[in-house]
Amino acid sequence: MLAVAALATGCQKQTDEVDGAFYTWDNRVVHCAVEADSKTGNDIVSIEAGLDRARDRGEVFEILIHQPGVSIPWTDFERLLAGVRDRGLAWVTYEDMARGIPPVGGVSLQYDGTWIVPWLDSRALLQNYGARVTIFVTRYTRLTDGERAQIRRFADEGGHDVEAHAVNHLRGPFYVEEHGLDAYLDNEVQPSIDALRADGYEVVSFAYPFGDRTDEIDRAVGKRVPLLRSLSITRDVVSSPCPH
Repeated sequence: MLAVAALATGCQKQTDEVDGAFYTWDNRVVHCAVEADSKTGNDIVSIEAGLDRARDRGEVFEILIHQPGVSIPWTDFERLLAGVRDRGLAWVTYEDMARGIPPVGGVSLQYDGTWIVPWLDSRALLQNYGARVTIFVTRYTRLTDGERAQIRRFADEGGHDVEAHAVNHLRGPFYVEEHGLDAYLDNEVQPSIDALRADGYEVVSFAYPFGDRTDEIDRAVGKRVPLLRSLSITRDVVSSPCPH
């Protein structure tokens, strides 16, 4: 049964208390990132508490930012990067996790959407701190050849990981309720994977738009890629909560 997971403003947790945002090298399929955009209320102090936990427990802290320099100030973005460096944490991509690298305390920094300009604007800072990002790209088939080339160059130059994030960025559980699971897989999931693979990306993961998922959808999409990305908290939507 679908559950309604909502975040009440007064119940905001420090990120180090959000267990689902930390990968414990347990070979899970469904991962859940914390959003670090300013509007979520997860300020840089809270994010730094999560970095401390990752260092102390040897876990991977999964952090999602949509538009560096826009959805999070550059000062906080650089403070995050510096915090990873200063704590001796590794940069871990979804490709790393799928490949099964030796367990290490780290950060999985993630971008998602189609915010190409802010991503490119972050390039110098990422290079300065040796940061690698997993980029979940949605609406990839609508991008121009030039935009696809920009993403390719950005990924190749920085060692970043490019992964699937649906064709039209629709809420999966609602789509399935209206059109059925097979239609969701055929129209939203598989084409987004195929388009990236056709351009030479390996694609080992799929990020749910808005983090919305159910166990039924997980089982189906998990047959197509080994890793799935949700969010630690989903707001005001019909969705199964993060399972961790």
